[in-house]
Amino acid sequence: MKAAKTLTVLQAATLIVLPVTAVAQTAPAPAPAPAPTTTAAAVAPAAPQPAAAAGYLLGPDDEVKIAVFGQPDLSTTTRVKADGTILLALIGPIQANGKSTTQLSQDIAAGYASGGYLTKPSVSVEVSNYVSRFVTVLGNVPQAGNYPLDRPYTVASMLAKAGGSTKDGANAVILTPAEGGAPIRISLADMSAGANRPLKPGDTLFVPQAEKIYVYGQVQQPGAFSFAPGQSFRQALALAGGPTLAGSTKRIKVRRGGKEIQANLDDPVQPEDVLIIREKLF
Repeated sequence: MKAAKTLTVLQAATLIVLPVTAVAQTAPAPAPAPAPTTTAAAVAPAAPQPAAAAGYLLGPDDEVKIAVFGQPDLSTTTRVKADGTILLALIGPIQANGKSTTQLSQDIAAGYASGGYLTKPSVSVEVSNYVSRFVTVLGNVPQAGNYPLDRPYTVASMLAKAGGSTKDGANAVILTPAEGGAPIRISLADMSAGANRPLKPGDTLFVPQAEKIYVYGQVQQPGAFSFAPGQSFRQALALAGGPTLAGSTKRIKVRRGGKEIQANLDDPVQPEDVLIIREKLF
């Protein structure tokens, strides 16, 4: 009887302990505090510096439009001064030379915030007139003029921006580097020969008139035709409409540099060559 009573007491004690243990085992672990890096990671990539620096870099005489959100009195349009600065209300001169619009807007916002004038200011900067960094495109292009280097440009991509070479223009461009040196003739047919060369501020591109070849004699449409690298005399003859009924493709004459040379229709032409199709001998 005493043993049975002791067992009952032990069972009751077990029932009291087990729920506590179960609660201790199943109670969810405290949620970990949010890692500070999570917030930082969400905020950090707001404006990647490499992408901003890759755009147009401001210089003297460039005109910029500055807008401060909610502060129309602080918004303005101004030019970069000769010393590379812009002058703003309250915060004074800010260095702009060599900066992108993104970098300048960040510096202006920091100036208003650090001076205690604004809390978390939102500033945008746009270039309203490009002056300091441009490339000049001249010659036989549809849209000659000055083009701002608002992104990285190569010789080929800048020429495309100007509309490409006209029908009277050569398939080549002459680059005069801003830093000096002799002009460089670049064939647009060979991208590896310089057409992919990056441009610098002050460079000048000139598309000359296309070099000519001349086809005369017994042909359908005699005259001058644009030279193309790798072109043969047979192709030049096709440009002139082919020989007339009286013309002989076996009796051709080629003048080069003021002298008559031996050539056949499958030989390559050179600029300023003159092809003459002579009359058949009956």
